[in-house]
Amino acid sequence: MKLKLKEKIFYGLGDLSANIMFAAISFYLLYFFVNVGGLKPELASAVFLIAKFWDAVTDYMMGRISDKTKSKWGKRRVYMLFGAVPYGLAFLLLWVAPFGADRQVGKMIYYTLAYMLFNTTWTVVYIPYNAITANMTDNYDERTSLNGIRIALANVGIILGAALFALFADGQESLFYQLFGDPRKAYMLSAAIFAVISIVIMLLCASNIHERIDVVEQNNKGFFATLKEFFKLREFRNVMMCYLLSMVGFDIIMAVFMFFINDSLGFAGGAMAMVFVAIPLLCAIASSFVWVKLSEKFNKHKVYTIACIYMAIVLLAAIFVPAKTVWSTVLLCVFAGFGMSAIQILPYASVPDVVEVDEYVNGTRREGAYYGITQFMYKVANGVSIALVSAVLGAFGYVESMDGSVIQQPESALLAVRIVLGVLPGLIFIVSIIFSHRANLSRERFDQIKKELEERRAKAQQEKSDDASQSDGLIAEQAAVGEALAKGEQTNVEQANSEKTE
Repeated sequence: MKLKLKEKIFYGLGDLSANIMFAAISFYLLYFFVNVGGLKPELASAVFLIAKFWDAVTDYMMGRISDKTKSKWGKRRVYMLFGAVPYGLAFLLLWVAPFGADRQVGKMIYYTLAYMLFNTTWTVVYIPYNAITANMTDNYDERTSLNGIRIALANVGIILGAALFALFADGQESLFYQLFGDPRKAYMLSAAIFAVISIVIMLLCASNIHERIDVVEQNNKGFFATLKEFFKLREFRNVMMCYLLSMVGFDIIMAVFMFFINDSLGFAGGAMAMVFVAIPLLCAIASSFVWVKLSEKFNKHKVYTIACIYMAIVLLAAIFVPAKTVWSTVLLCVFAGFGMSAIQILPYASVPDVVEVDEYVNGTRREGAYYGITQFMYKVANGVSIALVSAVLGAFGYVESMDGSVIQQPESALLAVRIVLGVLPGLIFIVSIIFSHRANLSRERFDQIKKELEERRAKAQQEKSDDASQSDGLIAEQAAVGEALAKGEQTNVEQANSEKTE
């Protein structure tokens, strides 16, 4: 089923909206907790771990809820339409800096609850947004194209959420710090602007996309039974591992990047930080169509393999880039940006294909449950990985700040930042190649599965139509008998009346 370019773009706006907030959180929230909120890195790791585990649980619940939803706005769009405002407001609460330096427990409790609230509202919007991909089209190449445009716009969102956030609020050279002289106010105002933008864009997305494929199946199985059926599918196991590893590697890059720029390389934030964040994302957007075209010509897993090896080599350079050298940092950002788009696009383009495999094997179509479990697994992996990064920084002596100023960190912490960025994501990407090869679902096999599913649905529809015809025939027959009996009774009454008259 072909989609118009206009609808693909509007669909991609949903990830632009989500990634404005996601990028700000991924690049700055850990940094904000530690260097503006004054929370110790060890406690910050606990905040991420607890909030992400809660987020993981709500993901599956939301997936099941959206599967069972029936409304005039659709089963997925309704949550995007009515959840946009709450998730924007909850984002704002993350950027409050409460309590003094000695109130570490109070800070931890506030940030944990605020992050849990945001994750819940995010789930209400983003799980249906993810699941609606499988409802929009079942065409193999259209899904790759749809996700290519989506990832390109997602990177635009990351630029807005990361680069502009740096320009507005990161460091004493940022615009709003210059205006207010207070990093807390700078972060709050930036968050408010981004929340409004995200809300408006998500509403535009939800208002201009359509759900076409809606096979009504009642999935009455519980979480563990559903999870067991999914894990029996070879495609699910391998697609999920490839997707999770690619996303976790990318999350680690985002989480540690500002520490790398501001501390290890010694740049002071503000405009310079914005430039270094924007360059790889712009390169990722510019190169995204290249990876889409290559995946259409060759197998996705072969192209992904090349991209992973390339990224692992490029990231190693982060260990050796000299401090405060602009051009070497720019080159690192350019080369990394070129590979980033492949790491994002190719694993995710294969995720919706498993919906058809599940229906083919288990006879049930359950996009919401599937995407709920996908995000459940991702959020757990994300929470553990970011908590690990934060704990490593704390273990190597990273010192938190209360006013957003850049503190001279010990050499052990600066080296830890470089190694985490330069080695860990690359290793994760290399491991993901194994699962990418195992997960390979060829275009031919997918089309064969889709064809048989269409035949099954047509047959089921015909049987339902035949049953309805038989039921209508039986009702008509019963009505005819009833009418005949009524006429007979009427005749008998008339005869009896005639006899009485005589």
